[in-house]
Amino acid sequence: MRFSEFVEDVGASDEYAKVATALSLIQDEIRKRNLAPAEVSTKTVLRFIQNTGLQGFSYENLVDANSAEPAIKNIVSNITPDKVSFNIGTSQSASNSDDMAAAVDNPEQVVSNMAKSAMIRRQD
Repeated sequence: MRFSEFVEDVGASDEYAKVATALSLIQDEIRKRNLAPAEVSTKTVLRFIQNTGLQGFSYENLVDANSAEPAIKNIVSNITPDKVSFNIGTSQSASNSDDMAAAVDNPEQVVSNMAKSAMIRRQD
């Protein structure tokens, strides 16, 4: 048996995790500021994703990631060359963002979301 038969390629899922994390942060900021419509320019979204370490990330990559990753589909409602529309429905709560981060296997983001959630509850 070869080592490669036991180890799966996590490169794509790691990239999707970075994209989902960046999009989730944008979505949270839109919710906090109660922005309507919940749209951000595609250029800004791509720059934000590229700051996560995905330097060559493009509009086509964003469309592909949206069609391939369920966590991203839950965050983004529509992608055009000019604007990215975000889901900000009231049915999604802060605890759901923890579930979303866990779905993309990003333990650091899960811990970060848990800490933010705890601080919000502590302030109440």
